[in-house]
Amino acid sequence: MSSRFELDEDFKYFLEKFGEPTSQTQCSMETLKKYQGKLPSRLLEYWQEYGFCGFSDGLFWIVNPKDYENVLDEWLVETDIPDHDIYHVFARNAFGDLFLWGEQTGYKHKITISQGWIIEKKGNKLSEHNNAIEWFFGGARPKSHDNNDEDDNPLFERCVEKFGALKADEMFGFVPSLIAGGDARLENVDKVDIFVHLSLLAQFGQIEVLDKSALRHLVYK
Repeated sequence: MSSRFELDEDFKYFLEKFGEPTSQTQCSMETLKKYQGKLPSRLLEYWQEYGFCGFSDGLFWIVNPKDYENVLDEWLVETDIPDHDIYHVFARNAFGDLFLWGEQTGYKHKITISQGWIIEKKGNKLSEHNNAIEWFFGGARPKSHDNNDEDDNPLFERCVEKFGALKADEMFGFVPSLIAGGDARLENVDKVDIFVHLSLLAQFGQIEVLDKSALRHLVYK
């Protein structure tokens, strides 16, 4: 990896939309070495430059995959996904959605926590991994990381106004959860420990792996 960081256009655009990083934790050389050859070198360069950090009051986070190993295992254990590749959580949002990078397949899966869905995406060839991680950040939109309430109104800003900005180990969760039949309303949102909450949701046993056609059917049925 180069010791001199050069900002690419995609990440520059990401920063224009999400703002400068906050709650930064420096990435150690040990962590960089652990994931070298497993995750895109471009992502590791972001880690070197910005560390593990949050954006926009905690709407979006670049995370240390090691912190999410156990909870990811809980979400994948009842699926056949681990048989295909080795996956790492490289980012997450305020409502606990996890973004997974496969060592062979790239950005192949996203876990939509509130619905209990593991959404299959196209993935990327190994030769495309550095470009693909740049495209991921360049294509990110703040509104796509928000959750809407039952009246289709965004929740995040109202949650921050009610509870304050999120810390690295916090998320906004529905209590009761949507998986358990709860309603997506502000009065049902709480600021919770992300690792405890994700672990609890994994125990419901209602995790579904969906491709685009299955997801489209569920959303528009």
